[in-house]
Amino acid sequence: MKIESRSSMQWKHKIRWATCATFMVGVAACSGNAWALPTFARQTGWSCATCHTSYPQLTPMGRMFKLLGYTSNNVQRQQKLEAKFGKSTALLLMRVSQFSIFFQASYANVAGGQAAFNGAGVSNPPGNQNDIQFPQQVSLFYAGEITPHIGAFLHLTYSGRGGFGMDDSDIRWAHPWNLGPDQLLITGVEVNNTPTEPDIYNTVPDWYAPFSSSKYSAIRQIPTTFIEGAHGAGYPLAGIGTYEAYIFGQDKANWLYFEADGYTNADGIGVQANSGGAFGYANDGRMQGVAPYVRLAYQRDWGNWNWEVGTYGMWSRLYDSPNTKGGPVDSFDDFDLDSQLQWLDTTDNSNVTLHADWIHEDQGFGAFGGPTSNLSSTATGHLNSLNINGSYWYHDHYGVSGGYLDTWGSANPDLWGTSYSHNGSPDTNGEWIEASYLPWWNTRFSLRYTMFNQFRGLTNSTATSFGASAYNTLELLTWISF
Repeated sequence: MKIESRSSMQWKHKIRWATCATFMVGVAACSGNAWALPTFARQTGWSCATCHTSYPQLTPMGRMFKLLGYTSNNVQRQQKLEAKFGKSTALLLMRVSQFSIFFQASYANVAGGQAAFNGAGVSNPPGNQNDIQFPQQVSLFYAGEITPHIGAFLHLTYSGRGGFGMDDSDIRWAHPWNLGPDQLLITGVEVNNTPTEPDIYNTVPDWYAPFSSSKYSAIRQIPTTFIEGAHGAGYPLAGIGTYEAYIFGQDKANWLYFEADGYTNADGIGVQANSGGAFGYANDGRMQGVAPYVRLAYQRDWGNWNWEVGTYGMWSRLYDSPNTKGGPVDSFDDFDLDSQLQWLDTTDNSNVTLHADWIHEDQGFGAFGGPTSNLSSTATGHLNSLNINGSYWYHDHYGVSGGYLDTWGSANPDLWGTSYSHNGSPDTNGEWIEASYLPWWNTRFSLRYTMFNQFRGLTNSTATSFGASAYNTLELLTWISF
C-alpha cells in the first residue's frame, strides 16, 4: 500500500511514504470491525479498517491521516482533472466522488416512558410513548483532499427538526517536515466549528463513547460541562487554530501532540436549564471575546499496543443577557485529564480500546443577585464529568462495548431545573453496555442498554418523583454509510 504525493518535490513523497510505512506495520492487516467515510476509502484505496477500529475510533494510521490534513491518497494522476496556467498546475481535482451520506435510525424505550421526563424539555412522542426516529439523522459529507496540502471534513446534518445544519466540521492545511531518520514534525492550521473536533484521540467530547443516541434517550438529559455541550456543533461556534505533532524516537514510537484554538460565535449561544446542556435556545448570551482552547497529549507505541495520556482546557466567558453584548458576564473554565490504551491484533483482525476522561468545570455567574439574574441560583458552582469506556471488536463483524458515566457538582435549581430533584442537583451516574454487528463495513446495527444508579439527584422513587431506574433506556441503533 502506497501513499502518493502529487507534489513535484520528491522528498515530500518520501516523507509521507516513510511515515505511513512505519504505522502500516501492525495496522493495515489488523483493526477489527471498522467502517468510516466511504469518501476516504475511495481516495486512499484503503480498507476502512486501516484507519478505524470502529467508527469513529482511530488507529495510529487514522490519526496520521487526519494530521496530514486528509490529503493522503492512492489516486493516479489520470484520475484527476488538471488545469495548467503556463507551466504551473492551477487546479488538480480528483474525479472520484468526495461526497458521502450517513443515515441513522433509532428506537428508544425508557423504563418509565417519556412521562418520566415530566416536560423537562423533551419532545414527547404522540401519546407520551417511546418512539422510533426514522430517520434519527441524515448527514452529508464533503471530505478529503482539496489541494496537496489542504483537506476538509465538512459535515451537514438533517436531524428531524425540519432543516439542515452544519455539524462538526474542519478545513485544515498540513505539512510534514523531515527532521532526521527518526524525527518527523507535522504542522497544521485549521478552522473548525466544534471544540475538540480537530483532536486525534477518542477521549474528547466530540469523539468519545457512547457515540450516538436517540433524542428520546435519558442519556441526552445528563447535565454537561460547557465544552461537552459544544460537541457535535449543535450551536453556532467558529474557531481557528494550529496544531503540531512531533513524532520521534526509534521506529517513531513517540508522539507529542499540541493544539491551540480560539472560539467565538456569530449568532447566540447560552445555557439551557431544562436539558442541562451548556448551550441552549432559551438564553442566547453571546460570548465575550474569544474563548481559548489548549490541548497537549503524548502517545507511546510498542508492538501491537499504543497508549495516550493528555490534558486540555477551555476558558469561556458569556454575557448573561440574551439581548446584549454588555452587562454581567458568566464564566465556564474547563480542565481535563484523559488517557487511552489500544491493542491491535495484526493476525486475527481484532482489537481492544480503553478510554478514560475526567473534566472539571468552575462556573461563575456575574448576574447573580442582580435584577437580570435568571440563569443561576448561586454566584459560583462546579461540575465534574467522568467517562470510562472500552470496546472489543472481533473478526471485522462483532463488537461489544460498555462504560461508566458519572456527573456530579453543585446543586443549582435555576441552572439545572427542578423537574427532577427539587434542589436542582446534576448528580447522575450509571453504566451502559452495547452489542454491535456489522454485516458489511458500511452498515452497523447496535443494541444498547443504559442503567442509572442516580439520575439528576434522584435515586429511589417517591410519591412525587420517579426513581433513577425509571430512566433506564434500551436503544436499537442503525447506521448506514455510502
